[in-house]
Amino acid sequence: MQYLVLLYGDEAGASEPGTPEFDAEMAGYIAFGELAEKAIRGGAALHLTDKARTIRHDGGTVTVTDGPFAETTEALGGYYVLEADHLDDVIEMVRHIPSTTAPGGASEIRPLVVYGSSIEDATDQKDCWLATMHGPETAADVPDTPEWDAGVAEHDAFGRTAGDVIKESGALQPAATATTVRVHDGEVVLSDGPFSETIEVVGGFYVLKGTSDEVLELAQQIPVNPGGAVEIRPIMDLSEG
Repeated sequence: MQYLVLLYGDEAGASEPGTPEFDAEMAGYIAFGELAEKAIRGGAALHLTDKARTIRHDGGTVTVTDGPFAETTEALGGYYVLEADHLDDVIEMVRHIPSTTAPGGASEIRPLVVYGSSIEDATDQKDCWLATMHGPETAADVPDTPEWDAGVAEHDAFGRTAGDVIKESGALQPAATATTVRVHDGEVVLSDGPFSETIEVVGGFYVLKGTSDEVLELAQQIPVNPGGAVEIRPIMDLSEG
């Protein structure tokens, strides 16, 4: 089974690229990459939320604002897609991710219903953006329901429109299937449910490649539940790092 791992941390303490602190943090992720190499199917680091744009849908009206979907101290900083036979295997890997062990940090594990990627290496992530879908859960978020099937048809249509601009995508199981992992004083602390206890949860994601204007225009066509939103964040280009 494939799992999306969402990495959360305190942005106030985020290190800047080119600093010793950033290099030390990257060394931790490199070590994790070596540890979980056989399980990693995808992943990326994100620029800070000040570079985010949010697209909200309300009664047929589309509104675009600067900034993230939710103003929180603990922001999404990146993600992995891991493949394993059992959730326990994923938890054992995730406990070694730097975001899991950092003060105030955590990693949320969500099983994927479907996943696809054409990204071959880090160079493919240049000029890429992560688009996450947010909103209250409905029947459309439950696999094998008529509402889910209708949503799949809408996303299939979006996929035909976007074409090769889509580099990666995934749909998630409902938030009730989430497991949040933290490490306190060397001890792994697990909690059922997503990292953020709000009614608006991440329901799926796309990675889109293009200029900011191209991606923003296309992201406005991503299907979401009524009252839902899409947040787009630029992915860090680490291919030269």
